[in-house]
Order: sequence, then C-alpha cells, then structure tokens
Amino acid sequence: MDDSHDPIRPDELDGLFARFAALAPCALAVSGGSDSTALMVVFADWLRLRGEDFGGYSVLTVDHGLRAEAAAEARAVAAAAHGLGYRHTTLVWQGPKPATGIQAAARAARYRLMGDHLRAHGLRFLLTAHTRDDQAETVLMRLARGSGIDGLAAMSPVSPLSARHTADAGGGGLWIVRPLLDVPKSCLRATLEARGVAWIEDPGNAAPEFERARLRAARASLDALGLTPAMLALSAARLAGARRALEASADRLCDPREDVVRVDHCGFVAIDRARLRQAGEEVALRVLDRVIAAAGGAGEPVPLGKLEAIVAAVCDPVAAASGRWTLARALITARSAAEVEVEREPGREPLPELTLEPGRTALWDGRFRVTVGARFAGGGVRVRALGEAGLREVRRRGRVLEGTAARAAAAAPSMWHNGRLMAAPPLRFWTPPHTGDDLGAVFLGLEGAAGRSESDPLRQHGSSNLRQRRGV
Repeated sequence: MDDSHDPIRPDELDGLFARFAALAPCALAVSGGSDSTALMVVFADWLRLRGEDFGGYSVLTVDHGLRAEAAAEARAVAAAAHGLGYRHTTLVWQGPKPATGIQAAARAARYRLMGDHLRAHGLRFLLTAHTRDDQAETVLMRLARGSGIDGLAAMSPVSPLSARHTADAGGGGLWIVRPLLDVPKSCLRATLEARGVAWIEDPGNAAPEFERARLRAARASLDALGLTPAMLALSAARLAGARRALEASADRLCDPREDVVRVDHCGFVAIDRARLRQAGEEVALRVLDRVIAAAGGAGEPVPLGKLEAIVAAVCDPVAAASGRWTLARALITARSAAEVEVEREPGREPLPELTLEPGRTALWDGRFRVTVGARFAGGGVRVRALGEAGLREVRRRGRVLEGTAARAAAAAPSMWHNGRLMAAPPLRFWTPPHTGDDLGAVFLGLEGAAGRSESDPLRQHGSSNLRQRRGV
C-alpha cells in the first residue's frame, strides 16, 4: 500500500540516512521550502537517535537577491537551524542578474557558492532535498528534450557537484547527496504538519513561465495517463541500471591494462579505433566523453549532440579513415583507420599563467594539478605552458621526447623562477637539484574527468530502503 501521505516514522530514518553515515562533516542545502526544511528536521532526528554531535554539520542558505523577502527568509532558516543544533551560513549571490534564463543562472550560482563554501571549510558532501516528485519532473523535462539513457536516468542518489569532480586542487572532489530521492513530497509535508513546523512558499514554484511549474500544474492530467511520479521514478531507476552497465563497460575499456586508451603525461590521449568501434556507439560515447573532458579541461559537460556526431564518424566502418573535429577545448584527430588522437585544442584561447607559492597546489588549465613543495627556496614559482621555446630548451639540455607529440608537450605546464626554466614535470625534466618533490605537475587524465560516469564514493554503504518499506 502506498501510504506516502503519512509522516516519516522514526524507524524509517535509518532507511533514509544509514547509507550516508560516513558523511560527517557535511553541509545541508536548505532554502526554507517544505522539502529542504523536512530534510533539516528529519536528519536532525536521525543524528539524535545515533547520539551524534551536531558540530560536524552545517546548514547553507543562498540569498539570490531576487525577492525583497529573501534576506528575512534566510534569517528564518538560520533561526530554525540553530534551534535544531546546526551551524548556519547564508551565502549571497552578488552582482547583476541575467534578464533571461534566471532559474538556470540562479541554480548555477547556488551550487557555485555552496561549492566554494565546502572547499573553504574542508567539506566534501552537500545534502539536498530532491524528492521523488523532483525526479519525475526531471524525467519529463529531459524526455521533452529528446534525452537518451543518461538524461532519462535523471538524478542519482550521489553525484559530483561539478562536471569535473576531482578538479579541485586537493583532488578529493565535491559530491551532492540526495537521501530523499525515493520520498514523495507529500510525505515530507505531512511530516512537517504533524510537528507543527512551518515552511516558506516560493512564488516562483507556481509561476507559469517556468517549466517545472507548468509540469506541476499538469500533474492531474499526467497522473490520469499513468505518468505518476512513482512510475516515472521507477523508469528512471531502471534506466540508471542500464547506465551503470554501460559505464562499467567504458571503465573496462579505459583500464590501462586493456591498452585501448593510452594516456601521455603531457595530456595527449590515443585511442585504438578498432576496439572503440567494437565496443558499440553507446560505450564509445562514454569513452570519448571522458577523453575529451580530460584532454580539453573545459570543466563543463561535453555537448552530447556534437559528441554523437563525432562518435558516429569515428565508429563508422565505411567512413573515411581520417577526420578532424574540435569540441569542448579538445582537438580530435583520426589520422588513420587505426587510431584516434585527442589533445588540447591549440589556439582556441591562451593557456593560463599563475604564480604558486611554496607549499601550495593549484589546478592549471583544468588539466594538471601543479604543486610547489614547501621546502622550495626562493619564493613564488611561475607556472605557464612550456611553449615551443621552452621545448627547444628542454631538448637542448638533453631531454629527448619518447612517444610524446611536440604540440602536446608545448601545451603542458612548465615551472619558472626568476626567468629561468626550473622544471617541465610532464616531460620528467627538472634542473638540479630540484625533483618532483619540489616542483610537480600531474595530468589528471581520465580519473579527473567525471563526464557522465556515476562514480559513487558511498556505494559500498548500500541504498535507501524507504521505497520497499512504504511500497512506493
């Protein structure tokens, strides 16, 4: 029986949150709406049942500055959070707001602000209150856009906060966690009503100019057709299983032991074209997606429509052996029927320069993690592309390139001090007495490209069982 209008019971809390017991410390995203308020309340219940210290948990509220009431609403959330035992921080979206696409811009700003807060405070996980209803709406929105398996699988219980989730200088990655993804919105509202807890209604949730609001207005008609949130979420879950199987096949193909995808230290990647074709287009899409994200370093999802066209050409057995494409700051070249090469697109935009002080680590060009050791003497080190002149100097000093394309080597990071080349770590070049402990630059490679992969750092902890316990 579907008793989704009943409040969440204490004996159901483990089914929601036990999987995420390893999250502390973490933050909760709370706007003050019914869903996020319920998350804050029931998560506090679970922490108390476990005897947990609230000190490792913070509530984050974003004031988008779009409504006059927003600041007061953020203060109300802060008071409620403090009353439950949490710490609270209000993050403000500063600066001009776009005239169009405001919801998408607000969402991007929200996650950027919260991601910055997580990094600044050494946190990795952000709990959000996405529900089964949100999942169903996401499926319908993506269906209207002609999405494939990845889009229709919709939201995962755990997913990267950004497209390139290990791009942080520290390499730990930031994750969104959705413990209420199996829970109907009506259940959360019933929980708050039973306890006399108020919430804030955002008028934007009913504004007809927004797609989600139009879907909510059509809810009765969709339900009558059998397109209920429960059935849509069930389809998303089944498609997520298919997506995981495809990702596992892509993982195997990208395994260095398979010798299908060969990654050079300078950020150049070569793919066995025949093996890619044999894997089928769905798997090839995922492999090339990861490779382009790694070699281009754009930090954004690779556009699927354009990627599909490239994969179709690469995998077509009767297509021309050669071809050349650019996508997401990457240059993709098929020089023969045997191999596809992917590298940073030259000339698209200037490669960055930065100064790195001893003991610091940074992300360079979205592709390399660069480090200056704490024991390096002499102050800041300039990090920039090696360039053709630097490459000539490396060769003059006796470092011979083996299997690395000169263009990729010139686009790799080098490290300079007082105008002198000190290191080109991707080429295994250091001037004595320096070593990789002093000056380092490591290509993130496929490990740093999240792409559409559903990597989950908490998968070993099991999954929510609320759906089974409530029969929803």
